[in-house]
Amino acid sequence: MARKVSPSRIGFMLCCFLFPGLIGTFASFSIPAPAVDILHQQQALDSVLTAPTPTAQQAAIAALRKAVDPDTATIVINGTGPLPARVAMASRNMQREAVAQARSAAYKIRLMVITMSVIGAIFGIMLMGPDQND
Repeated sequence: MARKVSPSRIGFMLCCFLFPGLIGTFASFSIPAPAVDILHQQQALDSVLTAPTPTAQQAAIAALRKAVDPDTATIVINGTGPLPARVAMASRNMQREAVAQARSAAYKIRLMVITMSVIGAIFGIMLMGPDQND
């Protein structure tokens, strides 16, 4: 006797495989953001110290306002003391902020995984529903 394929069971199986795939896809876009951000900001800070001329150095310092976080730029632009020390302090500040951003992204990803898992389970239960034997 051939077994009848239930559309609700097919839907349930699709949920079992598609939801984790979607969660992973969304998470993969969020995970590298803080790391990429820190690389770009560090490059901007390094350009201040490696500028070949004083004019180029002033241009690199002015460009920090757009290239790094406002408080990191303020440390270099308005800080006192030798420029290498200000850049080092700004770099440490930027790294602390990157860790905070990474923790925030990790929290949001966990929250998304939990939410999508619960929604997937509810959707799967609704699809399975009561069997109607005719």
